[in-house]
Amino acid sequence: MSTYKITGGIPLHGEVTPTPNKNAVLPAIAAALLTDEIVTLHNVPKSSDVRIMLRLIRKMGGKISYSNMGNTVKINASTVDTNKLDAELSKKIQAASMFMAPLLIRFKSAFMPIPGGCKLGTRPLDAFIGNMESMGATYEPTDKGFYLHAEKLKANKIWSWFPSVTGTENLIMLASRVLGRTEIYNAACEPHVAELCHLLVSMGAKIEGIGSNKLIIEGVEELHGAEQTIISDHLDIAEYVATAAVTGGAITVKNAIPEHMDLILQAFQILGIKTKYEGDNLTIPAEQKRKIKETVKGNIFDVKALFWPMFPPDVIHSLVVTALASEGTIIFHNSFYEYGFFFVEELAKLKGNVVMADPHRILTFGPTKWRPGTIVAPNIIAATKSLLVAALAAEGTSILHDETDMLMRRYPTIIEDYKSLGAKIEKV
Repeated sequence: MSTYKITGGIPLHGEVTPTPNKNAVLPAIAAALLTDEIVTLHNVPKSSDVRIMLRLIRKMGGKISYSNMGNTVKINASTVDTNKLDAELSKKIQAASMFMAPLLIRFKSAFMPIPGGCKLGTRPLDAFIGNMESMGATYEPTDKGFYLHAEKLKANKIWSWFPSVTGTENLIMLASRVLGRTEIYNAACEPHVAELCHLLVSMGAKIEGIGSNKLIIEGVEELHGAEQTIISDHLDIAEYVATAAVTGGAITVKNAIPEHMDLILQAFQILGIKTKYEGDNLTIPAEQKRKIKETVKGNIFDVKALFWPMFPPDVIHSLVVTALASEGTIIFHNSFYEYGFFFVEELAKLKGNVVMADPHRILTFGPTKWRPGTIVAPNIIAATKSLLVAALAAEGTSILHDETDMLMRRYPTIIEDYKSLGAKIEKV
């Protein structure tokens, strides 16, 4: 458990580099099991989720080595000798399920304990399992998890009924080592999914349509070692936009990949937040109107979280906090997760004026005159980070209890990063 003491009401200023994309490094770690050669990853964050994924490889017999002050990781999976994942570690992160495809390739069978992760809702595995079954795998549930068996995998044309990120990533890894042509329709196409494809191509895979929701994969006999540098996290970039906006500061985010931010920044523009790019650096100026627009017909905007490349659900929490600091009313609609908006109860403790219409829709009424308070983090990383951002806007001292260390799962250097911008924040 971690507790943060936050003294808010200070406009934050300066330059900052976003954290590496956790959701890009996790499948890259799993992909290392597809070859007996070394896979080297650079710019690896020291987040708890990453450490757990690397520990899972060691538990399976693989070898991990570090260099460059721990920011570069070399993975040697040639000594992996089991098709079962450690139950205690697996229950801590949803990403553990990404080992299933590589283990199927290695052993023709794999066991997955019930995975953990953010408490967003039921988070069904049906799309993930269904995709694997379309490639010839069979599903065997047990009271402690499930097996996938695959004596003879086959290439196929697959329509995924839901563009699950984990389901797509497993399918991509599986199809890369199954001979024949696999076509994946309605594939997830988030930046981290594209990065997995780029890594696999550098390992010898043949993948067309990278970055789109239709992928064509020609399976190969074997893959070889490769290197990859982990990209910046677009979620962290969005949260810095929110931070500058609600504290009235001016922040420049370096390496803020422009093609990942277009629609996200359009959403902030609806709230009256302007930004500007110079090369790959994104600046959020101090002079912001913070006034929510109406639609061209004069109605309230309804911002909907949708599948990439539309507005991503993990950014909606930052947008909610920004909307509460802006003049006007807006509706947020997140149909993905039934628990995703429950963090508004904690925002209300900081005097955020927000109404929950149902588990999937909320309305914000601003501008909020933030007040300090004691808040408790939900089991959702993005929601916890947004509570911290709201506390930074509240003049006075707030206490954030992060009982399950949500922030460390994605932001291992969060205190140092925010202090570099002038924030008063400490772990107590």
